[in-house]
Amino acid sequence: MKPRTTRVLAFAAAAIVLLAAPLLPAWAQAPVQPPPPQQAEPPKQPPVTIKETPIDQGDPQQQGTPQEQATPQEQGTQTQGQPTAPQQGTTPPAAQGTTPPAAAGPKVVKPEEIGISFSPPQGWQQGDPTKFTLPGDICCAWSPDNVASIVAFVQRPGKPLIPKVLLEQSAQALQSAVGAEVKTKEVKDFGGMKGFSLVVTAPGNGAAIDGKGTVSTTQHWVAIPRDKDVVVFLMTTPDETFAQNEQVFQGLLGTLKVSGTQTPDQQASK
Repeated sequence: MKPRTTRVLAFAAAAIVLLAAPLLPAWAQAPVQPPPPQQAEPPKQPPVTIKETPIDQGDPQQQGTPQEQATPQEQGTQTQGQPTAPQQGTTPPAAQGTTPPAAAGPKVVKPEEIGISFSPPQGWQQGDPTKFTLPGDICCAWSPDNVASIVAFVQRPGKPLIPKVLLEQSAQALQSAVGAEVKTKEVKDFGGMKGFSLVVTAPGNGAAIDGKGTVSTTQHWVAIPRDKDVVVFLMTTPDETFAQNEQVFQGLLGTLKVSGTQTPDQQASK
């Protein structure tokens, strides 16, 4: 038996990004510009005790008014209303609580960690899940040709979502954002739990949809909300190869088993 090879898939550069509700690719939305960071107003009178702080090791004989003795760097810092930079490259305790943590890579989880089991897509190569940007925990990724893909991941919206409601929101959002044509949408059972199936086609590049590309691209969404999270399988493919790739996707879904619990409302969704 030949060992399975793992390779980094080129389609991962498209970065599939989704929201918890509706399940809409974030790259299909208009970009949201964050507000500029607020800057403290310059103080009318610089603090007269700045040379007496423990982090300032200046010569006491050269102490004068802060305006006379502050270096250009200190003056610039005072203008922003911030304390003098510490010596020895240390960080003041106040700054430690406000410094954002370094960006971490995506969390990769195993199927058994999120309570799912399935047979991988036959004939497809497994890719590097860390190359995807997701708002949840990614489990697996595969591709037959570095264009089409199937990804499995879990999102944690913090509340139970109703399959029917989530389906309608997702379909409407994809139609509005990228002009997607809804091919099929239904609530059905997956792996013993109630979920939804949504197939849409929109302009893209075959590996992603963006509403303006030149390649007709089809996505098949399968989402299974549980009481605390949502298990998602997503196939993306050029529309011209959808039929053959859909057979592979259905083969995976036919072996899917999902553990965990659903609320009565989730189970009753139709």
